[in-house]
Amino acid sequence: MTDTSQTVTVATDLPPAVLFAALARPAVHAAADGSGMLRGVSADSPETITGVGDVFGMEMTAEDGREYSVDNHVTAFEPERRIAWLPAGRGRPPVGVEWTWTFEPQDAGTVVSVTCDWSRVTDEAYLARFTLPRVSAEKVRRTVDAVIATTRT
Repeated sequence: MTDTSQTVTVATDLPPAVLFAALARPAVHAAADGSGMLRGVSADSPETITGVGDVFGMEMTAEDGREYSVDNHVTAFEPERRIAWLPAGRGRPPVGVEWTWTFEPQDAGTVVSVTCDWSRVTDEAYLARFTLPRVSAEKVRRTVDAVIATTRT
């Protein structure tokens, strides 16, 4: 595997604080999902992510229609700058795929970058089962656009 990450970058007129605050709420993730995989927030998820080490759960639907749950382990939490997490099957350790959102302030708003990095995935069974990235750049872009739209309402 040569490419080990995918990044989508979008400019918006919204300030970083507004975007970060939206991503710190698990309910926004489910509401703004552009992948079609998120069904909702797990009942045991916090209302708001407050720092590294937090875990927020999502109810998912796989490409084949199978329903499953994930725990997202927060690995970065820098207010107004960056938030990241490692997804894991419920009750299992993360396989090494990390999602990172960064917010670069600009004079007229923010440049939002979303990176899916799978460079730390070493589980051969996982690599054999899934083509990475599992979510296309187009679907990530739809998610970013939906997060932006969510903050405007």
